[in-house]
Amino acid sequence: MMEMQVSEHSNGSNNHHHSLSDNLAVEMHISRHIETSIRILLVDDYVILRQGICALLSEEDDFEIVGEAGTEKAALMLAMELQPDIVLLDSSLETSNGLNVAKQLLRSCSKTRIVLLADSNDEKLLFDALRIGVHGYLPKTGSIDDLLKALRAVQSGERVLGEPHAVTQVVNEFHRLAKEENRLQWGLSMTEVEVVRLASQGCTNKEIGTQLYWSEVQVKRKMQDIYRKLQVTDRAQAVAKAIRMGLI
Repeated sequence: MMEMQVSEHSNGSNNHHHSLSDNLAVEMHISRHIETSIRILLVDDYVILRQGICALLSEEDDFEIVGEAGTEKAALMLAMELQPDIVLLDSSLETSNGLNVAKQLLRSCSKTRIVLLADSNDEKLLFDALRIGVHGYLPKTGSIDDLLKALRAVQSGERVLGEPHAVTQVVNEFHRLAKEENRLQWGLSMTEVEVVRLASQGCTNKEIGTQLYWSEVQVKRKMQDIYRKLQVTDRAQAVAKAIRMGLI
């Protein structure tokens, strides 16, 4: 089902109560409203949800629902035709994957921003959405005020994550990537990082060897490799440097 909402304005010529200046003021107000309205295309396969969101957004002066779509095909067709500012997209359309729709929209409508409405705290969905470049990621459990703030923020050029849990996931992933970048920069293997971690816990070479199924000689050789890569001379320096770099 596809619906388009069109607002009409008529200015009757037989109305003698408005002066020319009044009419110009009305026309200028309408013009400013059209220029500043955030034009929304709503994509959700549940009609009742679309109608509810449309009703709520329509109460705001700075939003205009330019179209509705319940399928991937309708969403892509309307987006190409209407070129909305924002597509508010359900992540779990019944007949297609919301991420696939978002990816196609980002390719075909480069100026349109995509805000994904997600069902749950799905970490894979979150990172996949951010990876393809969506502009907003919001939980369906959020309030209408949260939705309005997020849409306005996205329109102003910001990227929005609508819940603390999502922000925590992104920050954790950022730290993981930063740690990985440091590890690669210094040429350390994952095993070497584990050796330093065990050393930081006060483990002896024998204890490290027991945990990694190595001999003490192998541990000593590995420690020497680590010293050389980190440009240090002993275990304490290696541990201190690994901590400063966030490796352990």
